[in-house]
Amino acid sequence: MLYLVSSSSSRATLLENAGLAFTQIQFDFDENLEKNIPANAYVQRVVLEKEKQFCAKLDKEFEDKTLLFADSIVCAKNQILTKAKSKEEAYKMLALQSNENASILSAFVLKSPQKKVFSLSKTTLFFKEFQSKDLENYVENGLYEGKAGAIMCEGFHKKYIIKQLGNLSTALGLDTLTLKAYL
Repeated sequence: MLYLVSSSSSRATLLENAGLAFTQIQFDFDENLEKNIPANAYVQRVVLEKEKQFCAKLDKEFEDKTLLFADSIVCAKNQILTKAKSKEEAYKMLALQSNENASILSAFVLKSPQKKVFSLSKTTLFFKEFQSKDLENYVENGLYEGKAGAIMCEGFHKKYIIKQLGNLSTALGLDTLTLKAYL
């Protein structure tokens, strides 16, 4: 049995859609890390910190289980974008993406008694210019909340994507193709 150590409903949906049996464990992480490093190093550090925090508190209870830790960030115009904490921050993030591109970097650690796998995946999305009415509706209704970089590939951003390099599951928060290869 796979244990998803994450409160992300998006990651749970991705695992369900991939046909993987799992149990989700809610765990609050402190993700406040310095962002003065490259985006790929940052997301890797966050995932390793999640594993460290969880194992420091509950490792004995789960030492014989298969655990999955994951995180995603967005990089636009060389800026690391995590989850917007306000509407103003969401508007700023979305302004960096309109008529531009953004890369979603998703990392995971799969830890079991037999092995430990670390994976980093990247999907880059190229966008048309966002229409102000759509943008306002998206932000003012709070649909950006809980989304790294305020990106919602399956919602607001979907009609604006003109090109995609990489797989959709990575853009949604977890590279399930790579994960399945290790299960």
